[in-house]
Formats: sequence, structure tokens, C-alpha cells
Amino acid sequence: MSKEELRLQKQLTDGVVLNLVPTTQFKTISVTVDFIAPADVSALSNRILLAQLLETSSGEYPTQTKLAEKLSWMYGASYGVNVFRYGQSQGLRFSATIVNDQFLGGESLLAELLAFLRSVIDNPLASDGAFDAETFERQQQNLIAYLKSLNDDKQYYAERRLNELYFKTAPFFATSLYGDPATIAGITPASLYADYQTMLATNQVQITIAGDVSLATVEPLLADWQLAPRTTTLNHLLYQRPAQAVVSEQEGQPLQQSKLNMAYRLPVYYRQADFYKALVFNGLFGGTPISMLFKNVREKHSLAYYASSRFDGFTGTLTVQTGIDQSNEEAVKTLIGEQLTAIKNGEFTDEQFDQVVASLINGRESRLDSARSLINQAVLDTVTQTHVSAEEWVNHLHQVTREDVCQIAAQVELQAVFFLRGENS
Repeated sequence: MSKEELRLQKQLTDGVVLNLVPTTQFKTISVTVDFIAPADVSALSNRILLAQLLETSSGEYPTQTKLAEKLSWMYGASYGVNVFRYGQSQGLRFSATIVNDQFLGGESLLAELLAFLRSVIDNPLASDGAFDAETFERQQQNLIAYLKSLNDDKQYYAERRLNELYFKTAPFFATSLYGDPATIAGITPASLYADYQTMLATNQVQITIAGDVSLATVEPLLADWQLAPRTTTLNHLLYQRPAQAVVSEQEGQPLQQSKLNMAYRLPVYYRQADFYKALVFNGLFGGTPISMLFKNVREKHSLAYYASSRFDGFTGTLTVQTGIDQSNEEAVKTLIGEQLTAIKNGEFTDEQFDQVVASLINGRESRLDSARSLINQAVLDTVTQTHVSAEEWVNHLHQVTREDVCQIAAQVELQAVFFLRGENS
């Protein structure tokens, strides 16, 4: 039986699910509490600011020092809040990790940890229908400053600009998961508190626990959480963008290294027909260190400092990221196109093909040794209402043929190009 198959799931009430991943492979117990809702572009910025606030303060632990003391008391437990996006859904995640009880001489920390999570979720640092003004303003300013600093990461900047081009008619995907500074600047302590209360009352909730635990132990500890039934549904998780004319844009900045990013439409979607074929295609094209982009664009022709591709099965999008010299822009574009054509025509060796499949399988198996990966997969399976065991996943990959990969390459359509031109290149 695979590690992924060792799962239990129980619906605690309408819209509230407990996922349990019992395993003895870790010395820790990891817990996440996710609030998940359909896509809403304005809510992305609200959620990232909520994450900043709720990670650093609460009614019971009003300062970062008080929070740190509590975590230290729980034998160095970790705690964090972050935002995630699965296709046309968005989530706010509370996560925490403690030492496995068996290493504490009989003392149980799980009950203490769950009580801590309930406290920070249900009792934020707020009064009179608004978050504490001083704490709110500090975290708001910190977040805006951080978002502005992200523009110093030029690859991040180029990827964001490419997304704005490619998803021009789908603002939820065009907006960074970190939020929008202008939107964040307009949020008030009262408006954010009202949004948070709506989230708590209406969002789907997934509580996921991975470690040496049992349903009999966990369920009583959640009995007093009093999560009310909710009816929010996550329909149409996948976004199917129609093909459009190619759009291009470039911008000059005083950089030594230029960034050439490209977006392609690849109408293949998560766990649907051809999904595993697309995974192998992407691995061969630019998704692994043995890919054709890496070997030919970067190593053989030395035209890029880096060159890779990424496939998103929730939006049917293939992106290419490169760092190049300004003078090599057209040569790199041509060479990237040639790699795609080569795959379409079957111009790759059996050895290359087999190495890519083996690399993908090794990567998957290594992720199974991470509690976070097991939790992410359990949540994703619940959101998508699908499940593929580790063994089934490997079998799907082994069934992919050379001809399948050629057929996938033939479906790839260039849609958007963003070139961040280094004026000092």
C-alpha cells in the first residue's frame, strides 16, 4: 500500500472536512486548516493581508513576542499563515507543526496545538468590528513595502508582466498571488475584519493532519470548534482560456541580464485525458535538468543563463522562462521554437525519453517523504474530488509513449511574449 493511500476522511459538517494522513515516517505532526472559496480577484489582496496579520498577532497573543513564547512553550512548534490558489479557487491556510507525542515521554501536544489554532483563528486581535488599528497599519505598510521590493527580482517581475499579458481577460490569474499594492492600500481595519468574518462563516474548511495520529484521537479534539455548516461550492475549478492572437510586449531597464518569457496555450487539464502525456512532454521540453531547453539553449549553444518550462494543468498554460543577453533575443526565440518542432517531429532519443520519465518519477517519490507534500495532495484531492495513488501515478507515466509526446507538442500554441530588455546588456 502506498503512502498516499493511507488516508482517512470524515465530513464533520456540511462544507467541513477532516483529512487524516496517518504515518509513522515523521518525527512531527503537521496540521493545516484551510478556508477555501471560489476565485475572487479583490479577495486575493484581502487574504494576503489577513495572512500577515493573523501570522503575527491574535487576541490571546497580541504581539509576535507573545506568539513566539507560546510556540517555544510547545517545544519549538512552528506556525504560519499563507495564501494559495488551485485553479479558480483561493485559500487561506493556517499551518503548524509539533514534535510527535511519542518523543515527549507521554506528554500530548496535539490537543494544545489544536487549541492554539482555534484561538488564533476565532479570536483575532480586534475590537468593535475592526482589527487593531496600530497592528493593522504596521502590517499593511510592511506588506506594501514587500510587494514593491519584489520588483527587484527581475524574473518575478517578468513572469508577472507575462501573466498580465496572457490573462488580460482573466484578472484573477493576471493578479499576483501576493496581491496588488494599490488594492491593499485601500483596505481598512473594519472592511478586512468584515471580510474575515464572512470567510469564517461561508468558506469550505479542510482540516488536514499528517503524522502518527488516529481518527479516534483527533475527532474529540475538534468537537468544540463549532464550525457551522456552509454551502460554498467549488465548481469549475479549471480555467479553459480560448486561443487568441499572439501578443508581445517589451520593456527596458538598466540590467545586465535580459529576461525573455513566453506563454503557450496547451489545452490539457489536471487529471483529465492527456494530463500525464503533458507532464512527460513538459519534462522533455524544459521541465527537468535533462530537458531540451536546458541542454540545447543553455548548454550546447550557450544562449541563455537559464532556460526552463512550466506546465499548469489548472489553466492549460505552458510557460518558458529564460535569462539571456539582449543581443540574443531573436536567436533564443528561434531556438526555443526549434526544440518544440523537434519534439513534435519525434527528434529525441529513447534514452532522453526514458531519462525524463525516470526523473519525473524520482521527483514524485521524493515529495512523498515530505509531510507538507502529503497534506497538499490530500487537500488537492478533496478540492478536485479525484484521487490517484502513487502507484497509479507511476503506471500512468509508464504508459506514455513517444508518439503521445509528439501529439502533445502539436497542440502547443504561442500566445504571449514578454521581453524585459537589459539596457546595459
